[in-house]
Amino acid sequence: MRNMITNIDNIIDFIKGSNDFVVTSHISPDGDNIGSTLGIYYALQKLGKNVYYVLDDNAPLNLRFLVDKVNRLSSADFNILNIDKYNLIALDCGDKSRVCVSEEIKNNAKKIICIDHHASNDAYGDLNYIDADASSTSELVYNLLSRLNERENISIINEEIATALYTGLVTDTGNFSYSSTHPSSFEMAKELLSLGARKDEIIQRVFQSNSYNYYKLLGEALNTLEIIDTKIACINLTIDMLQRNNMSFNDVDGVTTYTRDIDGVEVGILLKEKKENEVKVSLRSKNYVNVSKIAQGFNGGGHIRAAGCTIYDTVENAKKKILEAVLKEI
Repeated sequence: MRNMITNIDNIIDFIKGSNDFVVTSHISPDGDNIGSTLGIYYALQKLGKNVYYVLDDNAPLNLRFLVDKVNRLSSADFNILNIDKYNLIALDCGDKSRVCVSEEIKNNAKKIICIDHHASNDAYGDLNYIDADASSTSELVYNLLSRLNERENISIINEEIATALYTGLVTDTGNFSYSSTHPSSFEMAKELLSLGARKDEIIQRVFQSNSYNYYKLLGEALNTLEIIDTKIACINLTIDMLQRNNMSFNDVDGVTTYTRDIDGVEVGILLKEKKENEVKVSLRSKNYVNVSKIAQGFNGGGHIRAAGCTIYDTVENAKKKILEAVLKEI
């Protein structure tokens, strides 16, 4: 715990002494990606810093209510600004290669600050705050801002920050249902609600606003559902299925839960074709299989119960490869 506080304090001290920041996260944005990034973005603005939200990917439809309120830049947009000296804060990204900005932006940053909760993170930042036991990166941002208040008497969490962080918390805990949910998660939720987090809006936008096309696509996807060896469930999503139902790649990660939530299944697999010979694999487990270890075998990573990787092959061949790896662990 002392080391964690030291890491937090080092980041706070560095932020206090610096002026220009780029904040970003991983490719294929999700709730914790966006919630933690915007939490830091708004906090840096309140501290009077020059801050740029840069992400070379699109937010899912159910999270755009957060992103549409800020000026999100692409790497190309940022480069046009000709900012000479800046620091990069990478949130919720366990692998530097998956940080969703250009290599130029990564390489030209004076310092990289990494705030993350993935067990597979190799501490690629110059300053790191990594806690694999945390429910979410949003919880780490909350801890950092709480520590700032404790040290400097700066109460910085307003309604927008609280709403962003609450979104990250509820999405990465499955609305407090996953094993990563701890007492600290509920304490954080209580405090964020008291500070104005718009819980009802979050729940409705994130969990209760799927499109009709999403359910048509889900029906097609469930027709591919296969149970292997009684303990593995697998679903395929192809480019054709996405196009036929007018759905984008980033809008369908919720399908993954349908693989895991079957009685008797230990590991759920979603194979999602991004383009020809490029398949994103999402892995979920219930009790004992470490899916992060499986994902790392394919240059991926994540958490013990939720992880992912990319396999550069056909959907059929990717399925064979990932099933072989999962069966060894089962």
